Amino acid sequence: MDPAFEGAGTEEGLLIWRIENFEVVPYPKEKYGQFYQGDSYIVLYTNDINGNKSWDLHFWLGSETSQDEAGAVAIKTVELDDQLGGVPVQHREVEGHESPLFLSRFKKGVRYLKGGVASGFHHVDPDAPYPARLFHVKGRRNVRIRQVEVGTGSMNKGDCFILDCGSKVYVYAGSSSRRIERLKAIMAGNAIRDEDHAGKAKVIIIDETASGNEVEEFFDALGGGSPDDISDGDTCVDDAAFEVSEQNAVTLHHIFEGGDGAIQTNMIGEKPLLQSMLNSGDCFLLDTGVGVYVWIGSGSSKKEKIKSIEMAAAYMEQKGYPKWMNVQRVVEKAEPAVFKAYFKTWKEPEEQVGLGRVFTVRQMSAVSAPETDFDVSSLHREKRRLLRKNAGPAFGFMPDDGSGKIEIWRVENFELEPVDEGTYGFFFGGDSYVLKYTYEIDGNVGYIIYFWQGCSSSQDEKAASAIHTVRLDNELNGKAVQVRVVQGYEPAHFLRVFKGRMVIFLGGKASGFKNVHDHDTYDVDGTRLFRVRGTCDFDTRAIQMPEKADSLNSDDAYILETPGQTYLWIGKGASEDEKTMGEKVAELVSPGRELKVMPEGEEDDDFWASLGGKGDYKTCRDLDKPLLYPRLFHCTISPAGCLRVSEVSNFFQEDLNEDDVMVLDSGDEVYVWVGQGSDDQEKEKAFAMAENYIKTDPTERTLDSTVILRINQGEEPAAFTSIFPAWNPDMWQQLPRCDVKSQMIEKTKLPSAKEESEKVAKDQLPKDKEDPEKKKTSNCCCCQ
Repeated sequence: MDPAFEGAGTEEGLLIWRIENFEVVPYPKEKYGQFYQGDSYIVLYTNDINGNKSWDLHFWLGSETSQDEAGAVAIKTVELDDQLGGVPVQHREVEGHESPLFLSRFKKGVRYLKGGVASGFHHVDPDAPYPARLFHVKGRRNVRIRQVEVGTGSMNKGDCFILDCGSKVYVYAGSSSRRIERLKAIMAGNAIRDEDHAGKAKVIIIDETASGNEVEEFFDALGGGSPDDISDGDTCVDDAAFEVSEQNAVTLHHIFEGGDGAIQTNMIGEKPLLQSMLNSGDCFLLDTGVGVYVWIGSGSSKKEKIKSIEMAAAYMEQKGYPKWMNVQRVVEKAEPAVFKAYFKTWKEPEEQVGLGRVFTVRQMSAVSAPETDFDVSSLHREKRRLLRKNAGPAFGFMPDDGSGKIEIWRVENFELEPVDEGTYGFFFGGDSYVLKYTYEIDGNVGYIIYFWQGCSSSQDEKAASAIHTVRLDNELNGKAVQVRVVQGYEPAHFLRVFKGRMVIFLGGKASGFKNVHDHDTYDVDGTRLFRVRGTCDFDTRAIQMPEKADSLNSDDAYILETPGQTYLWIGKGASEDEKTMGEKVAELVSPGRELKVMPEGEEDDDFWASLGGKGDYKTCRDLDKPLLYPRLFHCTISPAGCLRVSEVSNFFQEDLNEDDVMVLDSGDEVYVWVGQGSDDQEKEKAFAMAENYIKTDPTERTLDSTVILRINQGEEPAAFTSIFPAWNPDMWQQLPRCDVKSQMIEKTKLPSAKEESEKVAKDQLPKDKEDPEKKKTSNCCCCQ
């Protein structure tokens, strides 16, 4: 074991080492976030959840590091990995192309400095003559600060720059830069003042409100020039952002040792992938199109384990991928959730609780508040199975108990026509509807606008429902949560509103709303088949299906109405609860009829004749889905009008960018969060952004099966805020305004959501177990 690694990974937090003369040397903590372009580093992050440790191990390569140093850092990273039991997830990081996970470890941003080990760490005397340094601040969220040549030729009006002159630190805010970029630049300027100049330098902001003397001083310090000499835009490509492409192929490759001892590889699968394709005795390479994973089976040979990374490098070279593309090494039974998300099926441990997503204690508290029929935190396996099958998606979105006021309109000739209250809960698959739901919690009025789109509804009707939803939201001053609902995938809360009285019929507007026994309304031969779904009286619904044998599924219960008889067909996989619910639904869709219970396997000839003859049908439903953790994505639109998406790792409330649209994937429902400063084009394309994100999802999730919720900044529901470690509803009001420069450079400490989270965690500890050495603090983004 290298002495420098002694005790590494035993305590939660970040540790960094630098390669110096091929030796591992601990990096000074006060320099964390600063990387010399001529050096190589090892970065270890230890995560400790209730005593269970996990590690992310990064090795970072500067753009000017030598091949020898790059080789040394890779070898030393393997040594540290072995010391930690071979279970850390390894990441290869290249300057300027770091993974979001790596960048998330440095909330103040990453600063690139010229030089390397030979430059040394010299103490900076604020009173000594100081050579001016110019830094380009890039990124609205994960900030990269790159040292550039001093002069107007290195600058543009679309970004922010920092000119460090020793006693004075100028922050130049380009006239076309956005508010959040200026906040990040000032944060970085404050960090340079405090870390490089012991807090003695003066920070001066050069923007539209700067005085003539301040502007003149800035350009003198820059070596000459004027505002007119600075170019209008940034001609560089922002490597931090990448355009999501629907053509990204997901492929799985087998890495194995052949009979002659040579390491071989061959492709064995494409999306959708199954967990069963992975074999513990070998290694595998997963190509996601935007990165590569190397999976190490627990029984793979030593040679396979060592050569698998080399094979990944050779594979990437063969594919023509850039050298900086992210490569991660994961081991069996320690796979991160992001890796598992690329598989259609993934069997989780029996004791794991989840409905396709992982609920935290805070989320379960928020979700369970209005519930009275079961407790999410104590679900047994059979109940979880029933919920995943029948409860409806977006289970985490449950703002109330469904007892609020509902208004329903149907789209007719592109306009909204009110639906008769007596038929609330009856929907037609050929139509689209808009529903306005009003509820009250703790004296506060909330609004949800659902737009329900039938499977056979025309594209024009679907578009009209979305347009009317936006109009209704505007009439409510943007206070509503907009929820797109596709037939068959109604959210749990939507179902609860109708309290078990919901029927989806085939047909459309021409069918009209008439008595359920007026068969000409719904059918031409008097035979109708309904699938019954639900977990309790609150979310039961009936869905009309084509009268064919292949509409059946052994996992469900069905109601078959013929001119002379009504059957309740009970599949072998249906529960007793579903049988009881089927009896209640039969009274709704086929009132006044004697019900004949027909267990699967005991059907009579008349039953099959009504379905056009006996035939094959599904006998099970695959419910083994990988349990996913929430993920946050930053969405922007490029000047060319293309969608760009980048992930925010280890996210907090402060990572929600007011100037843009963010997509929060809970693992179940998808939230589209619209910042107050986002432009009109981004607001208009908010839903399209989420749809494009779902289209590129490596799992089997589709646009139809995913509930999308659009919310505006300041109107976030509890289901959204509970996904964050902590939530401060006044955070945005507490942030300094960009036009008040004295506030921007103050060292006033505002409470952040991260601090609130740590305080909550600390308060939940037993008093005798509090460790004063582990207390953490965090300043707001303008004070770091």
